[in-house]
Amino acid sequence: MTIKNVLLTGASSGLGLEVSKKLIENGFCVWGISKTTAHRRKVHAYINSKGKYQFFNKDLSQEKGAKEIFNRIHKLSGGIDLLINCAGYINELARVEKTSTTEIKKNFSFNLLSSFFMCKYSIPVLKKKGAGLIINISSMAGKRAVPGLAAYSISKFGVLALTQCIAKENAGTGLKCITVCPGGMKTRMREKVFGYKDAAKQQSAGFVANVILDIIKGKLQVESGGEVIIRHGKVQINPPPSNN
Repeated sequence: MTIKNVLLTGASSGLGLEVSKKLIENGFCVWGISKTTAHRRKVHAYINSKGKYQFFNKDLSQEKGAKEIFNRIHKLSGGIDLLINCAGYINELARVEKTSTTEIKKNFSFNLLSSFFMCKYSIPVLKKKGAGLIINISSMAGKRAVPGLAAYSISKFGVLALTQCIAKENAGTGLKCITVCPGGMKTRMREKVFGYKDAAKQQSAGFVANVILDIIKGKLQVESGGEVIIRHGKVQINPPPSNN
């Protein structure tokens, strides 16, 4: 499978920004989407894309917006080969009984619904090619719950289910869907929730981005429906769950 055009969400910061940079450096064309335009200039300066990167602003938690932006990018790019759902949201630590309805809705909207909508509109296009790849970014918090992060953990567990459903529904079509579950990373989002000292101890987003690049290039073989855990600078590949 030859991958040239990549559609990536959560493109303006953290892991999404690092993955975008790695892809551009390796000759891919990237169409990056972010719900905010605040980092647009910094993104372009950091990536130095030389025309291979385009930045779009859209709230993908709304189906109408997700459909509109996908159709626009699909027409501009002439067809995508890879979707990376990297958008993520977390705002605060809170016990279940202290978690507001607003906060859990935001986690579901930005962490799960946005991925669902982008998969929904990408699948028919990727299947027409007879091959394609979807990488959904979950988290170690989507593998085992983290106290104080119920809203985030629940939404990231949902990302795993989304991947497994897509893989099973499209078996034999050439379309692959996998999940990447990073452990803690040195990002602004981590620092906001856990503090600078904690964030400074975590693996770099650049390291995780390099692993994702190896997956895309086929250096790491992952079955459709499987998952890649990246934790403490180590990589573990898990096969899809058995139907038994």
